[in-house]
Amino acid sequence: MEKKVNFLKDIKPIAEEKYIHIDNDRLVLYSVNLIEQEKIETTFDSVVVATFKLFPIRFALIGFPEYPDAKRVHDCLFHCTYKTKNWLFGNAKSGYYITEKGKSILNNTNRKLSGEIVNVGYTGSEPNRKEKFFLDLIKEDVSFKKYLKGNFEDISEQDIRRLLRSTSNTSYDILEENFKKYSEYAKNLNDKNVKNFLEIIEKKMKLLR
Repeated sequence: MEKKVNFLKDIKPIAEEKYIHIDNDRLVLYSVNLIEQEKIETTFDSVVVATFKLFPIRFALIGFPEYPDAKRVHDCLFHCTYKTKNWLFGNAKSGYYITEKGKSILNNTNRKLSGEIVNVGYTGSEPNRKEKFFLDLIKEDVSFKKYLKGNFEDISEQDIRRLLRSTSNTSYDILEENFKKYSEYAKNLNDKNVKNFLEIIEKKMKLLR
């Protein structure tokens, strides 16, 4: 137990420019391998902490950069263990382990993180990458898909809380703070579709007070 705590505590973050073009599933795969190499159980909690400490820009809660977004890590683990990818096997209780297919993906990921493979077109500067990342998350959300279909009334409180990376116990003030960040990102990128969607979400949020 002490070895595990010390290992997770001592993990240093990787520079953001090294993983800006690497998707989240591959970053989680990298984290699982790092834990495995230390002969430590690759439990869900360990993967959450390791991934957050390695890649804090990607895996922090919106509005709370000092805390990990466990749901985002959970979603990546689900993707990696699903039969269409099959990069990992296992579960939250037994731990996660890399498959032969996953080892091939991991090798490529390691080469990218080390700089051996340089992403074509990367200039080292993407001023709006954070905004685009979060807007992409919005567009993947169930509530946004309901909006696109015109099913505004079907967007529930649960949908809104999930969209804003919160739980049923999260206060309205925090919801509002996360919402403002999303609105700012949509404004910065002038994404009219997301801005219109957020206007609807804002009206529904007022009913949650």
